[in-house]
Amino acid sequence: MTTGPVTRGLTPEGRVVSAGRRWRGTVGVRISAGFIALSLLGVLPASQAQGVVDRVQDFYEKTTDLTGQFHQRVELAIGQVEEAWGAFSLKRPGMMRWEYERPERRLLVTDGSTFWAYTPADRQVIVHDLKAAVTSLPFDFLMGVGKLDEQFVLREVRDQGDSYRLVLRPRRPDTLLREMEMEVEATTLYIRSLTLLDPYENRTVMRFSHLQINGGLPADLFSFVPPPGVKILRAEDLYPH
Repeated sequence: MTTGPVTRGLTPEGRVVSAGRRWRGTVGVRISAGFIALSLLGVLPASQAQGVVDRVQDFYEKTTDLTGQFHQRVELAIGQVEEAWGAFSLKRPGMMRWEYERPERRLLVTDGSTFWAYTPADRQVIVHDLKAAVTSLPFDFLMGVGKLDEQFVLREVRDQGDSYRLVLRPRRPDTLLREMEMEVEATTLYIRSLTLLDPYENRTVMRFSHLQINGGLPADLFSFVPPPGVKILRAEDLYPH
C-alpha cells in the first residue's frame, strides 16, 4: 500500500533510489558531521590547555586598562541568592574600581596601596592598607600584579566553541577562594565571566559586558576622597589580628 507519492532517482552506479532514502542519507551525513564537530569540543589536552593560558596571560599583560559592566550573582550555601549590577574599571598596575549601582550603591576602589569600601547609605568608608585588604586574587592578573601560572594550578581548559573555560585552583591555601572558573572569548580573549567558589561552598558568578580596553583611564579615577560628613573607619581597628 502506498502512503504518498515517491520520487525516484539514479545513483552514480545506476541503481534506483527513492527521494526519501536520499533525504535520510543527507540528514544522516549532517548529523554525523555534527557529532564529529561536538566531539572535538570539550576538555583540551594539556599542551593545548597551556597554550590557551599563555595566550590569555599575554593578552592581559598587554592590556593597560579595562572597563565594562558586570552582573554579580552570589549563591550562598544556605540557599540564599543575592544579585547586584554595576560598572568596573581596572588599570595596571594594581588599580581597581567597582561601582555597584543596584540594588544598593557601593564603591570599592584601590590605587594600589590603599583600599576604600564606601557605602553612601551608611555614610561611612572603611579604609584598608592594601596588604591587609580582602584578597583580590581573582583579579590580580587583570590588574598586572600577578600571573595565572604563578598563582593558580590549572585543572583543565574546556573548549566551548566560541569560548574557553579555564578551571583553576590557588597554588597556596586561600581563605576566600577554593576554585575559580574563567570564561574568555575564543577569538578576542575578552573575559566573559568569573565563577568563584569559596571553602564554604558559597558561589559567586560575575558576568561581564560592554568591555573596552586601553582607553587611557586617568590614575585619579582610582583614588577616593570621602564626602563631607562621612565617617572614616580603619580596617585594622575593626578587624584586629
